[in-house]
Amino acid sequence: MAITSGSRWPRLMGAALALTVPLAATACGATNPAPQKNPTSRPPAHHSSGSQTGTAKAGSKGKRSGATVKALPLTTLPPLTYEKNLNRWLKHTHEISSFIPGMGYHWAAPFPSLVLMANNVDQVTAVEADFPQKLGTYPWYDPPDTAPNGGVAFNSEHLYFVSPTAITPTMSATLPTNLGSWASFEMANPRLTSTYAKSPTTYRGDAVYAPKSGPAIKVLVASSGKIAGFMVSEPASWGWRPGYAEAQGKPVKSPQYGTAYHSVLWLLPNKMAHSQTGTARTGVKRAGRAVKRGGKTLVHKAKTGTKTAVHDTKRAGNKVVNQTKSGTSGTT
Repeated sequence: MAITSGSRWPRLMGAALALTVPLAATACGATNPAPQKNPTSRPPAHHSSGSQTGTAKAGSKGKRSGATVKALPLTTLPPLTYEKNLNRWLKHTHEISSFIPGMGYHWAAPFPSLVLMANNVDQVTAVEADFPQKLGTYPWYDPPDTAPNGGVAFNSEHLYFVSPTAITPTMSATLPTNLGSWASFEMANPRLTSTYAKSPTTYRGDAVYAPKSGPAIKVLVASSGKIAGFMVSEPASWGWRPGYAEAQGKPVKSPQYGTAYHSVLWLLPNKMAHSQTGTARTGVKRAGRAVKRGGKTLVHKAKTGTKTAVHDTKRAGNKVVNQTKSGTSGTT
């Protein structure tokens, strides 16, 4: 991604950028320079979606319903609102570029993570990740090999949900996607055919497609065959962020970084993921509440039963005492 002048939303790219650095309209890949922003190029309704208030509302809604969002068929491009409800870390993202043909508007968070692209009607068209150039150059990266970002060279990789040639300012909102199967996804991303393969391991129950070696965006595929999501490693040395899949202080081993956290974007709800990742441990909390409720019920029943038994014993004792007193009175 190349930094130019314009937007004021900061983004941290590795250790190279600080949050105080103003981020500009960003173009990913030197072959796609960002055109000058045209304020009339988008529908008026779209401008409110990038506001902090609208984004916060979408994020807070995701907290309540992250694991219960109804899955989309993915036959058409997923809306940003759906993605924000499904991926609560997206509340931190903001639009950082003008429209780039073959990509769309870029949405990024102010910390290392996956970047989303969206079209004029706020549908997600692609994802992107950047990797330090010192890690090497690989055939699945965007040409040219590197692009400067804050004075440091990074490689970038884009994965598209539809053919890049279809991503235009006037593209149809009902355009069929390539998210229905791995074979279809390869058609929109031909570089994957000779570089990606199914991994012997899974992630949260989904199959993982990735290169055998080298940093890349991993593709998560559901048992139905649909593209379920994407995952990229971020060095643990760069620090933990609330949007990461792992809890703070619990990074995982990484062949490239030693230890790393993961930035994950889900396209389909994954109950296992939303109950175990990061701070959104909704399933665990619900189970804990159920156990607590059950325990309280048993304790309450036990206390009630004990009180009833004591009460009955006292009543029986009082009857005996009263009868004894009555008998004594009668013989006196």
